[in-house]
Amino acid sequence: MPRVVEDHHSAATYRFSDSPRHFRVETAAISTLRAHSSPADGEAPHSTHEDSSALTFFFDSDSENHDGSRLNSLRRTRVSDSGTSGLGTFATVDIEQGGLIMRETPLILYPQVIPFRSDLAPERAYPDLEHAVHSLSTTNREAFFDLMNSHLTEPSRVRGIIDTNALDIGHLPGTPCEYAAICKDISRVNHSCSPNAVYCFDIVTVSVELRALFPIPAGSQIVISYIDPALPLADRQRALASYSFTCACSACSLTGSALPQSENRRSLIARADSDVDARNAALERWARTASMPDDYIIRIDKMYMDLFAKEQLYYEPVWEAYATRLCKACCALEDVEGARKWARLAEVLNRAYTGHDRGWASVVAAPERTDWWGLRRKASSSGGDDC
Repeated sequence: MPRVVEDHHSAATYRFSDSPRHFRVETAAISTLRAHSSPADGEAPHSTHEDSSALTFFFDSDSENHDGSRLNSLRRTRVSDSGTSGLGTFATVDIEQGGLIMRETPLILYPQVIPFRSDLAPERAYPDLEHAVHSLSTTNREAFFDLMNSHLTEPSRVRGIIDTNALDIGHLPGTPCEYAAICKDISRVNHSCSPNAVYCFDIVTVSVELRALFPIPAGSQIVISYIDPALPLADRQRALASYSFTCACSACSLTGSALPQSENRRSLIARADSDVDARNAALERWARTASMPDDYIIRIDKMYMDLFAKEQLYYEPVWEAYATRLCKACCALEDVEGARKWARLAEVLNRAYTGHDRGWASVVAAPERTDWWGLRRKASSSGGDDC
């Protein structure tokens, strides 16, 4: 989860404008953005840069309760004691892979580079964040302050809550930096290094969606990953230290020979895209060379897909390339069921990660219409040489 990045600026001017939705928009004009936060282990230091663009804060000033009829009408969860990590979010119904768990209007959207006022008391050093929070409706302000604060040594309670609960949503159109969201419910979802859910931001509805990465049975806890889950165990624990808990998820609590086996699988997953161009080129060559074994591509790429499933970790930077090659290989072999299997997986995982199927639904419906269909047969009938 993202942290506040400080801009040590002694003064800022503010203006207000109307948002097309129920958000109020606050803009702080900042001439120089300097990032002074300490980078996490393994990250490059934040650079100092100039930007005359304005920073915009969005906050939900609507007086409706977030459990009202606007966006949270889909209730498939309950919050209760998780036993080991405080309150948890649990599924009340069976949730299909890729299925929508909840959709929520954020309490606040904020830029991850914000002004720091060194001329104010430490507990008031982020006046723009303070103002955004205190401009919330009474119900939403209470919901914000009811969120967990794992940064008790941070003088600003508002920043502590934000650093504990922020959800990275990336760039918003027309903005100069990345943004993060604070949500009443989704920010409460607990962490696991083998997550069964993931969130994404929908710019059209200005909402955060939580979707299932795996089928989630009713009664199961819903968990997301706060960090890079492909890191080694020791690095994951260090990355989570600022949240004031020691992860005891299924991956972190392994013992005996199961632990090094899991570590090895995650190491392979983390490096799985290191030769993506070579793998794609090999697929092209195989599809047009009849003398190469039919399982030449499928054998290796399926091994990786099995690793993802074994670790319950469809690692976002890499999984789709493997599913795509497997689908193409099955199409080249005219294997309808195989092509649909991998296309269907790509469809549901894309829905989970992005909220959209990204064209995979049409492949599920008619794999024989793709330009990869029958390439192996065509290569055999043309003489079988690489072309």
